[in-house]
Amino acid sequence: MMGPGAGPTPAQQECLQKIGPLRDDAQKKGQAIQAASKRHAPPQEACKLLQEFSKAETRFVSFIVSKQTACQIPAEVPTQLKSNHAKTEELVKKVCTAAANGPQGPAGPTLSDVIGSPTVPEAPTKRTGGSTFDTISGNVLAR
Repeated sequence: MMGPGAGPTPAQQECLQKIGPLRDDAQKKGQAIQAASKRHAPPQEACKLLQEFSKAETRFVSFIVSKQTACQIPAEVPTQLKSNHAKTEELVKKVCTAAANGPQGPAGPTLSDVIGSPTVPEAPTKRTGGSTFDTISGNVLAR
């Protein structure tokens, strides 16, 4: 613990200067993936976005691992980041395989399909009058 008036060490200053931009870059690329998922981007686009995110995540994890002691990062943080990155790599492999295989049937799988994101069920096409108990997916009492 630092005493009063003591500033951060040079190693801690480097951590503060470099960790923020690396984290922000990974977060920005992660948000791009989320946006693509919401609009059901094709696998080719999703593959490219996931690859960019994976590279940013690799840079962030590498920095954390190499500066763990100097930056006083708890031991479980790099372990958790490596585990998350392994999941990212699996996802990249799945999505990019789907993108390379091209459309399957009438349309290829969307990013939401590949990552297992829930989709909204289609509304019934025939309406038979409304009631107080109707929801987006039909009458809850009729189930």
